[in-house]
Amino acid sequence: MTLVLFGLAAVMIVFMMVSNNKRKKQAAETETKLVPGAEVLTGFGVYGTLISMDREARKADVEIAPGVIVTIDPRFAGSVVPEPVVETPADAPAVESITDEATAGEPEFGQRIEDQSNQSKKSDD
Repeated sequence: MTLVLFGLAAVMIVFMMVSNNKRKKQAAETETKLVPGAEVLTGFGVYGTLISMDREARKADVEIAPGVIVTIDPRFAGSVVPEPVVETPADAPAVESITDEATAGEPEFGQRIEDQSNQSKKSDD
């Protein structure tokens, strides 16, 4: 029983060390991407462009709008926003089109369907 507890403790310690190393690696990778001109998402949810960074003084200037520059702590620079991937028509996946014949008689999404029996009673009145 004691051996199982020591085994579980050892497994927990190994997992903690692995996750800590992974976190350090991600932090180092993010730090290398924080260069002037990079678009960043701050820790408080504001997008901006990194203008300058002084790691010793713990100051980073971020332009959040044209002519509006804020100074923040570099630890709150958050993450670098990846550039959007633009799909060209050749890269886009093929989409099958549904012909009008296949959908004939079927209502479109959100279209109201009236009961046919009620229409015949109204027309007889």
